[in-house]
Amino acid sequence: MAAARLILTAAITLPASMPAAAKSPFDGKWVADLDTQSGLATDIYLVADGSYACKSCTPPRAYPADGQPHAIPGAPDVISEAVTIAGPRTIVTHIVSPALDRTTTMTVAPDDQSATYVSIDHRPGIKTALRTEYLARRTAPAPPGAHPVSGTWQGVRYVAVPAEVRTTELRVDGGMFTYRTPLGTSFIARLGGDYVPIRTSYKSALLAAVRRVGDRQIEESVKQDGKLVAVRTFTVAPDGRTMEIATRNPDGGAVFRITARKQ
Repeated sequence: MAAARLILTAAITLPASMPAAAKSPFDGKWVADLDTQSGLATDIYLVADGSYACKSCTPPRAYPADGQPHAIPGAPDVISEAVTIAGPRTIVTHIVSPALDRTTTMTVAPDDQSATYVSIDHRPGIKTALRTEYLARRTAPAPPGAHPVSGTWQGVRYVAVPAEVRTTELRVDGGMFTYRTPLGTSFIARLGGDYVPIRTSYKSALLAAVRRVGDRQIEESVKQDGKLVAVRTFTVAPDGRTMEIATRNPDGGAVFRITARKQ
C-alpha cells in the first residue's frame, strides 16, 4: 500500500499558485571520490605453524589455515571463513555470508613493506562480480618464522572500488530522511526520531537513527544487535556539489573520511 500511495502522490501536479517545496541540498545520487579518502583501518594478522589469526577483526578469530570453511563464533553474519596459504607471500581468504561471497587475495611486496588486497565479491541482486583493490603499508614486522602477511598493516588507500559500492542516494522530504544504495541497503527515518530497521541482506538486526546537526549536516547513528557500531556524518559543501562522509567507529574513535560528488 505504501508504494502505491507514493506513486499516486508523485503523479499529482501542484496548482500553479502553490510553490513547490524547496529541494534539500542532500537530495540526489552521490559517488565517493577515491582520491579524497583518509583514516583507514589497521589490520593485525598472524599466519604461522599452519594457523591463521586476525586480532583486528570484529570479532577476533583464529583457525587452521587449511583452506577449509570454519565458523566464526560471535559473528552471526558470517556463515563460514577459510584461509589458504597460496604462496610464499600470499594468502587467500574466502568469506561466505548472506550478503556476499568474497574471495580476497593478500600479497606482500618483495620489499616486505607493503601489501595489496584484491577482493572479488558476488552479491545478491548484482549480476557481475565486484572487484576491489586496497593497499596497506607495514607498521610492525612479522614474528620470526611467521608468514610474511603476519604483522601490522596500516591502510593507505582503496585503489579501485566498483561504483555500486561507492554510490549513495539520499533524500530529505518533510522531515523524513531516505538512505539507499545500489547494493540493496536502505531505510527511511524521521530526523530527530527513533531508531528504525535498516533493510540489508545481513542476519544481524541493524537500526539507524538520524538527526539534523545543521542546514547542511545530518548525523546517522547505527546500532547492531543493540550496540552502537558507527556514527556517520553527511556534510554538504556550500556549492552543493560535494559532500563529506565521515564514519566514526565508537570503539577507539577512528574516523574514515571520504568526499562524494553529486551526479
